[in-house]
Amino acid sequence: MRVAIYDRVEPPVPVQLPLHLTQTCSQRAAMALLVLVVPAALGGTVAALSVVLQTLLAPDARAVVEQHPALGLEILAAIGFVIYLLALPTSRLLARLSTTRTVGIDNGMVFVTEGGHFRSWTWAAPLSSFTGVAHHVRASLSSTRHELILVHPTRAMSVLLSVAPRTTQSEVDRVATLLGHKEIPPSELYRFKALWPRMTPAPLPDAAHA
Repeated sequence: MRVAIYDRVEPPVPVQLPLHLTQTCSQRAAMALLVLVVPAALGGTVAALSVVLQTLLAPDARAVVEQHPALGLEILAAIGFVIYLLALPTSRLLARLSTTRTVGIDNGMVFVTEGGHFRSWTWAAPLSSFTGVAHHVRASLSSTRHELILVHPTRAMSVLLSVAPRTTQSEVDRVATLLGHKEIPPSELYRFKALWPRMTPAPLPDAAHA
């Protein structure tokens, strides 16, 4: 769920409509993790390349692979998996350094703009298409945070409204009433499709009347 990467929301709690929120990621935390992850990723890549080179250049190792081709495929698969495990967190941390999201709610519509260093995109959905406001508690090794999330049937379109060390029931009720929705259980966040809906282009007006 994309809401998990944002740890700062301004203003902290929605107060009134029209609503404008700015969501960002902690640059300091991402940089600290990169200091740990990048050396590990480079070391793993160098080790994987050295295994490949030894297999290609050492006569004994090459002879074993030629006699047992399946062993060579297993080695390549293992190397690819290790590189994937190292590259995935690195790419996500790099994305956190540049990712921002702005949310606007006005006139019964929700507008979201997401951006990074290389691209940005905007989407919109009627406020009535959302199913409710969930009070979600997310725990990590370092802390626990309380989130208010405007839940959409397509999980990627759910919108983070607030992040705080603690959220009272009165705040949940007030935000839900402000948006014209009811509070729903946080388990509803995990019952919907994780992918974006497939868009079917509508016919042009001239083509529809031809």
